[in-house]
Amino acid sequence: MASRASSDSAAPAKIPLLGTSWYRRGVGYWFRRVAAVGLQIVLASLFGLIPVAMWRGVESGLPTGWHRAVNIAMGVLGLVFLVRGWITGQRIVRAKLADPPTPERAWVLRRQRRSGRGSANPDFGRRGGRLLFFAPLFPPCVAWWIGMLCGVSWVRELPSEVGARNALNRP
Repeated sequence: MASRASSDSAAPAKIPLLGTSWYRRGVGYWFRRVAAVGLQIVLASLFGLIPVAMWRGVESGLPTGWHRAVNIAMGVLGLVFLVRGWITGQRIVRAKLADPPTPERAWVLRRQRRSGRGSANPDFGRRGGRLLFFAPLFPPCVAWWIGMLCGVSWVRELPSEVGARNALNRP
């Protein structure tokens, strides 16, 4: 009979977002993956409404004949930025797959990302005017962000899964 210590070492490690569901890839695994991607896209889309509303304000000040041309230009820019974001996301995944994180490292990276959130930028007051100057480019930038999120999320296997699988297969 195998000892308890040897059976515990063969158990799959928990990784952020997926827990141990990555090992069997059952219904819970796919539910978590789809829910995470769906939530990210919904939040990015809601965040994207702000620049679109700002753009509508800028557009309303343009001469009447320019509306259609400017909207077509913004649509083309949005599509180009969306594709560019997808390519950036795929490059990020490829780089992470080249050196996948171990489960412990994945948790450390998650904690580091979380601790960096919510920190106020004390320099925003001086840069705020410049940000408003570039307000017409905000919708394409949000399209890039959505493309990058999709490029990173819509992969067959996450880098943290590869790292956990490698750690599980190591002697």
